[in-house]
Amino acid sequence: MTRLLSQLFRARMQQVYRTGILQMSEKEEARRIRVVNVVSLATGILVAIYGIAFYMLLRSMLILIPAVFFFCPAFFAMIWLNGKQRHMFSRIGAYVLYILVILYYGAILGRVTEVQLLAVFMMSIALLIWRPQEKVQRFVCVLMPIICLVILEFIYYFHLVEPLPLSQTTQNLYRWMVMPVVLFLNYLAISLYQDNIMDLLRALRSRNTSLSSSRREIERQRRELEKYNKELEQLVRERTFALVKANTAKTQFISELSHEIRTPLNTLAGLSELLSDEMSRLNTATGAQARQMAKSMNAVSHNIMELINSVLELSKIEAGTTEELRPEPFSLKEWLTHTVSIYQSIASKESILIHLEIDSRFPEMILCDKMMLGQVVNNILSNSLKFSSTGKNIRVRCFHKQTTLFLQVCDEGKGITDDQIDAIFEPLEQGDRELYREFVGSGLGLAIAKRKAETMGGSLRVSSTPGQGSNFIITLPLLVSEEVQELPVQPAELPKLPADSKILVMDDNDIDHTIMKHFLARLGVSQVWFAHDGADGIEMTRRLKPDVILMDLHMPVMSGRDTFLYLRRDEQLKHIPVVAVSSDAFKEQEVEVISMGMDGYLRKPVEPRVLHAILEKLLRYNAVHIQATLNSLTVEQPDPTL
Repeated sequence: MTRLLSQLFRARMQQVYRTGILQMSEKEEARRIRVVNVVSLATGILVAIYGIAFYMLLRSMLILIPAVFFFCPAFFAMIWLNGKQRHMFSRIGAYVLYILVILYYGAILGRVTEVQLLAVFMMSIALLIWRPQEKVQRFVCVLMPIICLVILEFIYYFHLVEPLPLSQTTQNLYRWMVMPVVLFLNYLAISLYQDNIMDLLRALRSRNTSLSSSRREIERQRRELEKYNKELEQLVRERTFALVKANTAKTQFISELSHEIRTPLNTLAGLSELLSDEMSRLNTATGAQARQMAKSMNAVSHNIMELINSVLELSKIEAGTTEELRPEPFSLKEWLTHTVSIYQSIASKESILIHLEIDSRFPEMILCDKMMLGQVVNNILSNSLKFSSTGKNIRVRCFHKQTTLFLQVCDEGKGITDDQIDAIFEPLEQGDRELYREFVGSGLGLAIAKRKAETMGGSLRVSSTPGQGSNFIITLPLLVSEEVQELPVQPAELPKLPADSKILVMDDNDIDHTIMKHFLARLGVSQVWFAHDGADGIEMTRRLKPDVILMDLHMPVMSGRDTFLYLRRDEQLKHIPVVAVSSDAFKEQEVEVISMGMDGYLRKPVEPRVLHAILEKLLRYNAVHIQATLNSLTVEQPDPTL
């Protein structure tokens, strides 16, 4: 029975202890609520018990009625306020009740009440029920007990309130009864502080445990990160090696592809040059037309070669950088006339007419990247020609407005729908796939043209009507060249080289032999010998002692590089100039060859003027320079008087 009553009492106390505390309440807030509940419950019980006891001792209703009917219910009401979530009113009310207890009983009982000890308790409680951030509330609550003590001293000194008459025995008895109450209340405050400290210690211990766990977790993650870093480094090394290997394979493939493309193009350019020379001997209208066709074929081969030179440049492919503009002064009128004439030769087979209209006020000379402009115009003309039917017309207009150049290409082809216009400028995209299957296309031409136009600071736009044709407009900044007023006049015939010049050509291609023999004959060189490989070339060099060697870098038996190094090691042959002739298109390959010590580099297809310039430097200029050096030397004559 006693145990059951004890359990019921503890349960009831726990219920009172937690009154007003919700699950969502913060830990600090819950602690302050518990402090108010405990202090109010303990003080209410003590006020009731001691009020009755002092009444029995003094037989005064001034002690009993306030204690039992006001202060005790008022302290219990503070617990009720907490239950109603009126925590602020509960704290203020409990503190006001303590002030009233001190003032009332201190006044009617006199100095025997020992209210100083109760004031210390109140200051301790003030620090428990208010947050450290609530500095004003703490200051007021600490100041109020001191003010109460000052007021009581005024009451005692001026006898403002007449205390109840107490005998010496009653005073001693009262003092001994009050002291345990005050000590209990201060003990209660200390106990609450201890609970608070223990809560802090538990929180610190829990936080320390959490930090330790966090440190262990961080250490584990650090080890895993180190492991992942090592795996990533290994993966990066593997991927880098694979990329380097792929890049090397790509470079080798492009180099070989460039060489394979340039070799037949060299043949095409050379044969078209030979054909043009042969046709120049015919004075008939048929001969003139054939000669023009040969010239157009030669121009087309050179345009293709220039395109290959730009696209296959190794540094741009590997770096992925934007193409660098190379503006040069030239006559757009003459260039455009020549370009249109080439396409007119092709279009005439389908009875398509290309009309060129150039504004008469257009400047004679402009500054522009001719190669890049050619790529734009060629792609658009090729596209228009591809989709134009037999008997249709293509109009090319050139005009300007202030500082803007306009090139317009209008065709009468199939046309493009509005929803397909954006797609035709995307790489590998084709507006009407069925139409493109009919005419066959890669889908790259217009995308390249648009990119080139934007690189030059301009734009490419198109408007089209299905079934009627398309209208392409190229817009570019117009820069008028003031340095060059007219095109340099190229001489009709190149100056002849020394007739006694001896040249040895090392090349394994018989067609290249024919082309080179024709070029050298035009330059006035008749003593020309040919070797099909490096070993044969070395033997012929020893026997013939040529003035210049034109050497292909890719030959059987001995490559051009090996042959050149062999010649340079031979004391009798190392003075002979060697010019590399190759289809290798990369600048790096040319630099490598020149750094080896070769005297020049000719890129196939060979340009007669470039060939003439190199041979003139090696034959005529060097010979004149040497002769002038010899003539400048004076031989000291003997004195005739001796």
